[in-house]
Amino acid sequence: MLCSVWSRCFIGFALPRHVTLAALLVLSGGATAQSNSEPHPDLSPVNLHLVTTRIQTGRWIWVGDSFAVPSRSRVSFSSLATWPLERIGAVTVGSGARTARFVPDPEVGREVIYEEGYVIAPGTPLESTMGLPLYRLLEWDLPAGPTDLGTLDVFRAELDDSHAAAHGGLFVGGASIRPLLYAQPGAEARGVLRMAETEAAESPLPLEGFALGEPAPLATVRHSEVSVTADLTAPGFVHLAGSVLSGAPGHYAQFLGDASWSYWGYAQDGDPALPDSVKQFRTAHFADYLQATTLDLAQPTVVAVYLAQERRIMPVLQEVLQGVVNRTRASFQQAGLPEPVILFIHPHAIETVVVNDVDTNTRAAVAMRTIALSDPGVAFVSLYDATDGVVFDGRPEALSWLQSHALDRLSFGTHVEGQDGPIGLIDEYRGNLLDDNRLHPTQVGAAFYAYVLGQVLTEFAVSGSTSTADEPEQGRGGRLAPNPARPGTRVRGATAGTPVVDLLGRHLTEVEADGTFAAPAVPGIYLVGRQRLVVG
Repeated sequence: MLCSVWSRCFIGFALPRHVTLAALLVLSGGATAQSNSEPHPDLSPVNLHLVTTRIQTGRWIWVGDSFAVPSRSRVSFSSLATWPLERIGAVTVGSGARTARFVPDPEVGREVIYEEGYVIAPGTPLESTMGLPLYRLLEWDLPAGPTDLGTLDVFRAELDDSHAAAHGGLFVGGASIRPLLYAQPGAEARGVLRMAETEAAESPLPLEGFALGEPAPLATVRHSEVSVTADLTAPGFVHLAGSVLSGAPGHYAQFLGDASWSYWGYAQDGDPALPDSVKQFRTAHFADYLQATTLDLAQPTVVAVYLAQERRIMPVLQEVLQGVVNRTRASFQQAGLPEPVILFIHPHAIETVVVNDVDTNTRAAVAMRTIALSDPGVAFVSLYDATDGVVFDGRPEALSWLQSHALDRLSFGTHVEGQDGPIGLIDEYRGNLLDDNRLHPTQVGAAFYAYVLGQVLTEFAVSGSTSTADEPEQGRGGRLAPNPARPGTRVRGATAGTPVVDLLGRHLTEVEADGTFAAPAVPGIYLVGRQRLVVG
């Protein structure tokens, strides 16, 4: 079984060649994160139909802790590389992200960070806080006149190996970058911020709150350096809250996350405060941020809530998670935006000092799923469930799981035969996909988990179900064979005329009159009627 989700989705096709179902049951006998004597709760997906129509062209706002920061070592950002997206339309990141990183000269500017309570304009009459986990907010106290603030390094290469880039869909149609500016209440600075050496990219400083600046064109290269200057008519504090990279409309992703945040911080309306454990933000700030970063009012939105497991008692978890739902909706309403779908993503299995058994790994997930079952606007999916609770730290169970689910070699984007080649999760990485603390994924681990998440979501988008039992194709032949199949191999066992589609729903071919067809040339998962075919 590929987890409680994938075992229901993919039984009968996710086995490598020469591995029978009986052998798989033996292989998976001990493949849980903790003791098999501990019963696993039902963590099957809920309301995924709300999400699937928003994958290709929706706005995805990832909120969370260090699990949600914009880094290729995190599942959230790796979704842009591993999900079968036709086109990435826009990405909003804070200045700490490698995708568009700005490191201020410490003699001129500073980072507003959570360790200091998110204090801006410190020691002045304007001192206040702005607690959104932007990763990071930059601050300059500038005189009147022009000031060279430095260079914004734009690494589009971060996504050059993605599905979208492989198909020419990465910020197509004239890529640009826009500054996200912020001004605290009572801000005194007046003037403009200029990105690149063009007057067209000259952005007036906002009087208060967030504002999206004018676009500066980006060259179609892997790495761009964009100069940033300020020209003030009145001195004061200038804040850069991040950047928006964009092109033609498509999947829009943005990220709100920082280290050590908790569900509590997203449920409470209040100012951050020292000590740094008090991490929270004002609902008004979130609403203002949402409004400023909206590129298309008609674009449907998913708020993906993605934080590490928290060891709290169930009543507290239920109350706090319901608070996250309520405040998210209140923020969108205050921003004048349509209500989003809220997707709770329960993370992968971890094994730390405080989270080290089935109960502590899954307690929050039970609360999330309970909310989703009672709320038609909330969806739920579990990576823990989708990987059978296995801790991927190189232990034998991890190797067995990868082998038995045909994921010993991970293929996505340009990581296919004939290009960069699949990633050898067993041969190269020995199933060790977590950091030394068995908490965060490595970069390869993030790609793996994001791929699994994307397969669960996109398979549902095409078939309409993630819980179908192993239903054979009715008609000639019964089951597909071989399955898995090598690219180009003749596959039998389907009804003549049945379409063969990929996980984007694209029609590739049809089953021939004799009930056979050639397996697609690109490794991946395909649907033949209601049967699933693994090609690799």
